[in-house]
Amino acid sequence: MWAPTENDVVEMFARHFQALHRTGAENKARERAAELQNGRDAQGHRMWKRVAERIGALRHHDRKADAA
Repeated sequence: MWAPTENDVVEMFARHFQALHRTGAENKARERAAELQNGRDAQGHRMWKRVAERIGALRHHDRKADAA
């Protein structure tokens, strides 16, 4: 049975969140991370920060592919 790792979860959620929110996805994820940090949810903040970073990396990769 497959059990997703934390990296798998970040990847899946980043792709899903990007599909839902398109160009605003990274900013929305960063806003959510900040909300959780202000609410003193360190684990939630860390995960949403990772999601935002992964969305940024996906967008960067997509831009490079479009330019090629």
